[in-house]
Amino acid sequence: MKSKPTCVGKAAFIGKLAGVLCVALLVGCVSTTNSRYANNANEIDALEKYTDLGLVYLQKGDTAEAMRPLRRALELGPKSPDVHAAFAMLFEMEKDFSRAERYFKDALSYSDGVNNTRIRNNYASFLFKTERLIDACEQLRLASEDPFYERRATVYENLGVCYQRLGRNENALAAYERAINIDDTRGRALLEAAYLQFEKDSVDLSAEHHSNFQRLVRYRMVSSSPKSLWLGVKLARYNGDQNAEASYELKLRNQFPDSPENKSLLKGG
Repeated sequence: MKSKPTCVGKAAFIGKLAGVLCVALLVGCVSTTNSRYANNANEIDALEKYTDLGLVYLQKGDTAEAMRPLRRALELGPKSPDVHAAFAMLFEMEKDFSRAERYFKDALSYSDGVNNTRIRNNYASFLFKTERLIDACEQLRLASEDPFYERRATVYENLGVCYQRLGRNENALAAYERAINIDDTRGRALLEAAYLQFEKDSVDLSAEHHSNFQRLVRYRMVSSSPKSLWLGVKLARYNGDQNAEASYELKLRNQFPDSPENKSLLKGG
């Protein structure tokens, strides 16, 4: 004969059920300030959960929904660099650039170590998008000085792009070369370094970088571009490789017929 569940058994079952429902309905459980989770959980853990939930909404582009958990996170951690960085992203998405910058600066002031570098990299991206190239390059330069940041190759690659936009090609080339030394699968760094080396008549170095870029194309890690195919034509001509020259020209003509690079070759460039 089955025994009836005791009050203690019922309470345990209800408690487990509530826990399952909270996991399944994360938004409902952590997006209100009066939630059972917020009242009972460790504040640091709650801060992380609210911040993560806000970031989930930001990734979906929903700044209105992101605002609620992030405001709660800010109440729990008024000096949390991650919360301030999340608010910076939110206001950037809403094109409230002055407020976004203020939160980026606060996030930097509250952070240190690798966390500081990550936020600085995001701040640089914000500055780049708003055409403040000199400021963006400086933030990337500072970020590149952190030897323990796991995405240093990306920072150097972005720094190269920034310098190149400013016309500082020697600085750009140095940044690209540094990115390649750290990670030789950085496609953009390889291609831009190949192009800049070709521009300064360092053809052997240009060909080496271009060859490594083409290796990534073969492994489908990157895709050919008008610039990569145009440079392939130029390098093949320099080396007298007519077969390679014809192959690159055909690909450029078929894949990117309206590109400035193809039109330049059609005009004899």
